[in-house]
Amino acid sequence: MNEKRKFPRISSLVPEEDAVLISMNNGKHFAAKLVDLSRGGVMMYTDDPSAWIEIGGPYKLYFQSRGEMFHVEGTLVRTDTQFLAFQFFNVTDLDIAELRKKLAQMEMLNSRLFVRQ
Repeated sequence: MNEKRKFPRISSLVPEEDAVLISMNNGKHFAAKLVDLSRGGVMMYTDDPSAWIEIGGPYKLYFQSRGEMFHVEGTLVRTDTQFLAFQFFNVTDLDIAELRKKLAQMEMLNSRLFVRQ
């Protein structure tokens, strides 16, 4: 298998933390659902019919984490019907810290779900 990913990705299994807001340069924004996340990028799903966006960017991606919001800049690198794949760029040390917290939280919540089953 030819895997090009630099960072492991974590699937989102907890709807309360799934919401992502995508903000475009023209001032428009729309909501999407987190599918999976890594330190390098994110895959999202949207059923919003107004969510047509072009490959490229930049876009601001706002994530929920324990009731708080943080954002990371991303470039849309792939789209397939309602799925959107973004690669992060201009990632600061603060962004990395926020992403690590979010990923750790996702791993913890996912492990709790698997233990209960």
